[in-house]
Amino acid sequence: MRVLSPAATWRAIISPAIIILILCAVHVFSTGTNLDTEPSSSSASAQIWGPYRPNLYFGVRPQAPKTMLMSLMWGNGENQSSLLHSLRDTCDKDNGIDRFGWTMYDPRSGGFQTIHDKDNWVDIDTEFIRLDDAETWGVRVRGAPRKDAPRDMKTAVIFHMALEDMEGQGMRYKPDKMVKCRPGDEHVEDMLAICEGSEPALGSFQIRVFGNSTNRVAGPAFMGVKVKEDQIWQAKSAFAKKIRGRKDTKRKLAVVLDDEDDEDPNMRFLQLVFEGAFKIDYIYSSFSAISALTPDGVTSRMDKTRSSFAQRVDSVFPQTAPFHGPEYAECAQSLLSNLLGGLGFFYGDSMVDSARHDETAPEFWKAKPKHSSGKATTPKSLLSFTPSRTSFTHGSLWDEGFHLLPVIEWDLDLAIAVIQSWLGQMDGDGWIAREQILGPEARSRVAKDFHTQYPHIANPPTLLLLLPLLVDKLTRTSPYHGHPSTYLASEEKGLELLEELYAKFNRHYNWLRRTQAGNLTNLSYPRPAGAVLGEGYRWRGRTPGHSLPSGLDDYPRPEPPHPGELHVDALSWVAASSKALLQVAQHLGEKEDATIYARQLAGALHNLDVLHWDDTGKAYCDATVNKDGAYERLCHIGYVSLMPLFLGLMSPDHPNLPALLKHLSDPEELWSDYGLRSLSRTDEFYGKDEDDWRGAIWVNMNVLAVLRLHDLGMKEGPQQARARTLANGLRKHLVKNVYDNWVRTGTVWEKYDDKTGHGKGSSGFTGWSACVLLLLGMKDDGHHAHADGTTTIRPSSGGEAGIEGWDGESITNAMTETGLEWSSTGRMLVLASFLIFLLAVLRKRQLMGLLSRFLGARRTRKLPQ
Repeated sequence: MRVLSPAATWRAIISPAIIILILCAVHVFSTGTNLDTEPSSSSASAQIWGPYRPNLYFGVRPQAPKTMLMSLMWGNGENQSSLLHSLRDTCDKDNGIDRFGWTMYDPRSGGFQTIHDKDNWVDIDTEFIRLDDAETWGVRVRGAPRKDAPRDMKTAVIFHMALEDMEGQGMRYKPDKMVKCRPGDEHVEDMLAICEGSEPALGSFQIRVFGNSTNRVAGPAFMGVKVKEDQIWQAKSAFAKKIRGRKDTKRKLAVVLDDEDDEDPNMRFLQLVFEGAFKIDYIYSSFSAISALTPDGVTSRMDKTRSSFAQRVDSVFPQTAPFHGPEYAECAQSLLSNLLGGLGFFYGDSMVDSARHDETAPEFWKAKPKHSSGKATTPKSLLSFTPSRTSFTHGSLWDEGFHLLPVIEWDLDLAIAVIQSWLGQMDGDGWIAREQILGPEARSRVAKDFHTQYPHIANPPTLLLLLPLLVDKLTRTSPYHGHPSTYLASEEKGLELLEELYAKFNRHYNWLRRTQAGNLTNLSYPRPAGAVLGEGYRWRGRTPGHSLPSGLDDYPRPEPPHPGELHVDALSWVAASSKALLQVAQHLGEKEDATIYARQLAGALHNLDVLHWDDTGKAYCDATVNKDGAYERLCHIGYVSLMPLFLGLMSPDHPNLPALLKHLSDPEELWSDYGLRSLSRTDEFYGKDEDDWRGAIWVNMNVLAVLRLHDLGMKEGPQQARARTLANGLRKHLVKNVYDNWVRTGTVWEKYDDKTGHGKGSSGFTGWSACVLLLLGMKDDGHHAHADGTTTIRPSSGGEAGIEGWDGESITNAMTETGLEWSSTGRMLVLASFLIFLLAVLRKRQLMGLLSRFLGARRTRKLPQ
């Protein structure tokens, strides 16, 4: 046997270790920092309680995974059979609920919600209060019989508690997680029950239940149930399953729950049955809580919250003519409350298909079913607003940027927390799944065909466009009247935040450019002369009749889909993103980055006119390769045609601006008494098939239109007066129609009919439809009113103006060449070559010196050139 020398032995040991380290470094360099880290359950966020289960009529949890879930259920209290058929839990459509929603809600303090349950003859109010220490909260539940209710009407109210992650290794019960309930202390006035428990992240806690001397109540009764971990969210199903098999379904509900527990239960039910009107308080407090809360405290704090909320709404979103008065103030409070009430904390795995989808072959969409099953990812947490509590109860990337536009004005720190949480979903390549369907509860509310997410599929990067707004707030360029902000209080923290967000958004931006790039770099498809290489894009994931990734699902596109397509809105979103990052780079002093962004922006603006402007239709149009192999623009006048205007890419003197304003203002095309149509009345696809984006009025796009028209109306240019007139008229049409529908139906809608103005699609769509709040304070001269009587001009976001040091001419001059990206494959080839070089050096015993010099000369992150 050969005996190695000590030096050779050392090399034999250290060489593989160094190779492994180098390979790890290569992986990190090529994929970026891993952001898929789960927050510690012992962090301060574990104590932040709220109604963060928006898919339920009332569901409470902390912002921490694997801790505790609570919810409220109620139903007809005559007997078990009646209860099982009428039990309320999730916010479902067409279930006998006349209407429901928050009339006042602020995540920092609490709010008031009303639920009109016509089938159960009862109106339910929930009043939620959270103390400043974040360890104490209470909810008051009131029930009032409706006018048509039976005289002896009975209502069963069930409070549900579930402890997550109680199954340890080998399915053993975790003794540090428990909750037990018993009747209340008879020496404490009106105490009906008390539950005590512990949870590692939350500590020891108790839930006290108080009634009212006027209540006619039977109970309490208790039940403990053990369910599988993936069913821990199914309170209604677990409750029904437990009692459904009993023989006597007519017995009174006071004994439905028989105080018998399963072994090691992870779910508890506390039931009370009321006759007639009732009032009940559930008060949660940690044993370490500094402040105590009593039923009288719930009353006094709710009174203070009502008053302060109304005043704050008037300060942040003041109403100006013709939308002023108590009725419009009430509407504004409702819209904001239901937007904020849609905030949810989600935790779970996601289904992802990471197979490669090039979409370069003809009929590429037919290959998708072969890879559509997906695999479960590592569970993640997400703090996100939701589009609708009845229809879309998960995070949506396309919607979230619009959700946050009003939230930034109301609570800057909350908006930032949501942005950071969304960026935590980003993978190492820069991809963020467009639909955040996390865990079995979220998947239960989404059709199975939409569960799987694909890392080559994008969505409009609405979050990225929030960056300039954050810069404006942090530099106090734009006034802020919302809740106190830690980032505004500390210039250092504000700067650190921008640097953090800038780096992450840069990665997402480069992923977007790379994965949605159109074919402009070879001779595969014909392109117009003069086009800049690298600045043309198409949405991946196209299918015949649809482009779901674009957000404008059924908006007419070239048919059939072709791998040589180029999309106006895709290029516009990339251009707007480069413009946003340019502004932040300039603020942070990243001059080299700013030059690259300016070059990319200039190329995108140039190509909008070269690739997409159609002189015949006088509009920006998608392009494709026709059956004869020629480049062809296909025009469908609507939101896509106006996207360069909506995203602030049109300068006041742009030669194409007059034509866009003509399309926009023509009643035969897009203008209506209720807002801008999504598609021209003259288009062959107007009102056809699903009719989502084929004529209907969408609030989010109309708000963008008003804001951009107002910007143009504040700048000198040949279209200034016309833009201001259109902005004022559109604002009045849109706000009036949203308000009229709110008065008539008690809610806002997903979209609105362009002929009648009536709401269509999902009701309670106080996601992006709540953006109309931004228009309430606008005055006809383009200024914004404030509650103190002052007015301000909104910071410009149109064209190239408003970016310090970069006017239109300087951006154009910066375009000496097109910024090209290295592909991930190219990076890996270079790094692999470098690895081979290092191994060769190792043979010559020079590795340690080389590594020392390499580490000493290591450069910071560079943008792709």
